[in-house]
Amino acid sequence: MQPIIRELIKKYPKLRGYRFKASVNIPEIINLEILDKNFQENETVSPAILVEKKLIKSYKGIIPKVKILGKGDLTKKLIIENCIFSKTALEKAKKLKCEIK
Repeated sequence: MQPIIRELIKKYPKLRGYRFKASVNIPEIINLEILDKNFQENETVSPAILVEKKLIKSYKGIIPKVKILGKGDLTKKLIIENCIFSKTALEKAKKLKCEIK
């Protein structure tokens, strides 16, 4: 191949093969306003329950990590397990004295 063509080919993005597995480590994002709409007072929120209520999707039977963002307001006291929080979401949850495990 000529050097000019080879350089052009190197610049093209590489396509993933059929054996490529998407990363499960990327957390699913959910906002406080969605939790407020879909859960009752003192109800438990965990990634497995969010998959059951079809608020997030599992990938080939694997339940992903969940990150809760602070968009919207939370008006109910909830029990939250195995979730990652943003700074504003954690402040809002602590203000309502939600139980965080």
